Amino acid sequence: MLRSVFTKDIWDRRVSMIWWVVGMAALGAWLAFFYPVISDSQAMQDFLDEFPPAALAAFGIDPDNFLTGAGYLSAQLFSLMAPIILVAFTITAGAAATAREERDGTMDMLLSVPIRRSSIVMQKAAAMAVLSGAIVLALALALIVLNPVVDLALSIEGLVSIHLGLWMLGLVFGFTAMAAGAFTGRPAAAAGIAVAFAIASWFVKVFASLYSWLDWPSRLSPFTWYLHDTPLLNGFSSAHLWLAVTCPILLAAAVVMFRRRNIATEQAVIPQRSARKRPAKVLEPRATFLLRSVFGKSLWDRRITVWVWALGIGAVTFLTLAAWPALSEDSDALQGIIDSVPAELLAMFGLTDTTSLTTPEGFVSSRTYGSVGPIVLIVFSIMAMASLVAREESTGRLDMVLSNPQRRRSVLGEKAAAVFALMGMIVAVLIVVVVAGDALYGTDLSFAHMVTATVGLGLLGLCFWGIAVALWSVLPGTGSAIGATAAVAVVTYLLNGLGAVIDVLGPFRYVSPFYWYLGDTVPLGKGF
Repeated sequence: MLRSVFTKDIWDRRVSMIWWVVGMAALGAWLAFFYPVISDSQAMQDFLDEFPPAALAAFGIDPDNFLTGAGYLSAQLFSLMAPIILVAFTITAGAAATAREERDGTMDMLLSVPIRRSSIVMQKAAAMAVLSGAIVLALALALIVLNPVVDLALSIEGLVSIHLGLWMLGLVFGFTAMAAGAFTGRPAAAAGIAVAFAIASWFVKVFASLYSWLDWPSRLSPFTWYLHDTPLLNGFSSAHLWLAVTCPILLAAAVVMFRRRNIATEQAVIPQRSARKRPAKVLEPRATFLLRSVFGKSLWDRRITVWVWALGIGAVTFLTLAAWPALSEDSDALQGIIDSVPAELLAMFGLTDTTSLTTPEGFVSSRTYGSVGPIVLIVFSIMAMASLVAREESTGRLDMVLSNPQRRRSVLGEKAAAVFALMGMIVAVLIVVVVAGDALYGTDLSFAHMVTATVGLGLLGLCFWGIAVALWSVLPGTGSAIGATAAVAVVTYLLNGLGAVIDVLGPFRYVSPFYWYLGDTVPLGKGF
């Protein structure tokens, strides 16, 4: 496995891949098991008939086929959750392909062996394609097994087309990160560029149904090509060709830029224009004061990606607020759906206060503060642990930090303070978005509750950062700590929800961080 760049990349991810594969398969199985409840609900059919189609489209729902297995999974799994997982993996792998090795100083050694630069990029791209393909294959196998069990009625062509499209969608953003990394030489910048591209692509695709001026930009979105004509129901379409063409173009761009990059001097890939131009002034880099302490250096390392995370969760929140005016016109139909769904099912999604879902506080909380928001901030916190603490140990830089006359608890304390500051930036951006959306769409939310709910969400993320650091300190690897923290998050999330409706689990809710954050009242409906 260590005889080529391709196999070495696969070997390096052998442990973490277990968690990615199991997690994707479990997500698909979890959502598939709920399909019989949805398909038999007359209240859901009434809701689909009365709710504005444009607003439904914003959530990936096609009212004509949502009650079919293909329509249900397209909306609940393939429009958001599965792409989030796969794109997160491919962007991480793409940003690390060349940029992280350049940052860590291992690229010089790799380039010293008789192997072409183009071959290095191609082998790393092949490893990413194989590993992301394994994640997609795990999801496909889970749905194939459950297809007859829960009567999803999925066709083989539909399964192949949607999973092939999902795989190519992940590669588009993974190769974007790889090209950005070859251009900048910085993994954080590469990931930030790719994540921004992914968010913008998803944003224009989703909002095109609500705002006509986004119709033309949405046609250029990889998410539009991926979901065009409901591939899980109708099979392959011409839009798949755009994904198939874009992947090699982005990979070729990564190859060209990496071949032109001067690793030794970190020279940009774009040639200098003229040697006769006036000598450039020596400019003092901005915010150099951040490099004078562990705290400042930790902020500096995440100065770009933190804004991408903040704008991403802000975009989801703004979309949720934008959908409320249309939803509020038919609250009776929504209440009928809630009444027809078993309480245990809603509890598994953290919705223990079902009476509030027909209010703006409950609706916005269920999307931003009860599901997507916790996922985003917990992932951010886990990745902050990996990049700011664990990776410094694996690269040897933590040894240099600890060689200075500074105590270990002081180093960890400054890094913790940096994570608090970064989380504060995300919280501040989210508060601004919620306040602006509330004023624009008339949801009449309490300002105090908007602040307390968002601060509580940030504290939840920080709680899992602490759990991740604690597990990293006792487990034999970063991958193990990440996987164990993710498992703790899933178990405690379900423990809080199911503990509200299953008496025997009730006492155990008190050990769940989600209980202290969510409890039995939606975050936007309570204060501290």
